[in-house]
Amino acid sequence: MTTLPEFKVESARILSQNGSAGHKVATSNKREPASPWYKVVVRWIATGLVALFLLAGVWAGGLWLHQRLTHVDENDAQVAGEVVTISSRLDGWLLTRNVIEGDPIHRGQILGEIDTRDARLHLKNLEGSVAAHNSQIQETTLQRDTLQKTSDAQIADARAQLASAQAAEAEMKPQVDIARSDFARVDSLVASGAMSRQDWDHAHDLLQQQTAALQQAQANIATRQAALVLATAQLGQVAVLGQQIEVLRGELAALNAQADQVRQEIDDSTLRAPFDGIVDRTFIHAGDYVQAGQWLMMVHDPNDVWVEANIKETEVGSVRVGQPVQVTVDAYPDMVVHGRVWRVGNAATNQFALLPSPNPSGNFTKITQRVPVRIAIDKPAHPLQPGLMVEVSIDVTH
Repeated sequence: MTTLPEFKVESARILSQNGSAGHKVATSNKREPASPWYKVVVRWIATGLVALFLLAGVWAGGLWLHQRLTHVDENDAQVAGEVVTISSRLDGWLLTRNVIEGDPIHRGQILGEIDTRDARLHLKNLEGSVAAHNSQIQETTLQRDTLQKTSDAQIADARAQLASAQAAEAEMKPQVDIARSDFARVDSLVASGAMSRQDWDHAHDLLQQQTAALQQAQANIATRQAALVLATAQLGQVAVLGQQIEVLRGELAALNAQADQVRQEIDDSTLRAPFDGIVDRTFIHAGDYVQAGQWLMMVHDPNDVWVEANIKETEVGSVRVGQPVQVTVDAYPDMVVHGRVWRVGNAATNQFALLPSPNPSGNFTKITQRVPVRIAIDKPAHPLQPGLMVEVSIDVTH
């Protein structure tokens, strides 16, 4: 008896819910009104933009993938060049410095001058010694030549007189023999009484005269031989003078070498540009005292530059000499420079570290090493200063 009201209440609630559901179904079966035309246009534009963005992404991704597969890109690169250090070979005061940093220079242009007063005084002293030696050489040479001619004449005269004396001796010997024979015959005839004493005296006197003449000819030969020896001995003095001349010439050569060295020092005191280029940095001022070997300034040739790129060891295997390279310079973002691989390094950069790490602790962390690659570039529109950072893209498909 007590449950009947509850059943009625629950039934009424169910009926109420069913009625609401029927109303919703009836409402949903009604046809919705059509969307405005501009909403359709907006929907199509949005769809087109999404498709366009998708295509652009696919295209960009394809370009990136193609770039990764066909090129080696690296931003660890910079411009390099032959930076030449101008130094002095002499000690002295710097009189002038004609350039400052950034000035263009031309080959042979005077960059500065060092005081050369001491060197010039030394050069004058050496030049005086050279002149004195030249005069002494000329004087000694004249003495030698005169003595040579005198000795030659004396030797010729002594030889002629010796020959004359020898001829006289040869002429007197037969006459002495004849006189000796005549005297012996006369002496034997006088003993037998066949000839007078007067004939004997005459033959004896003739023999003595002829003998004396022969002795005189022999004495003349000895005298002429002595004169020839004396004249020949004077040739030794000629040789001594020749040796003196050689010694003087050696001293003269040494003096000339010293003078040339001083002239070279004077010439080196004028600092000249080794090539057409630009002054990068100066380290001294006019009035400073310069020591030999001291850095005075640094210059480089703007037309002789290249790019040094440090390529990862995982990518350098595909880099070859001659491959085209595209270079972008950080200082000139709108400028693109073209070049080619010039050389590929034979050792990684860690081999040239000033403080190599031997890893004594045993802790090892593998780090990708880099290999230097030198790139020759075409002449750019703007001059590139050594040290500028660049980015390179090497086409490894060639």
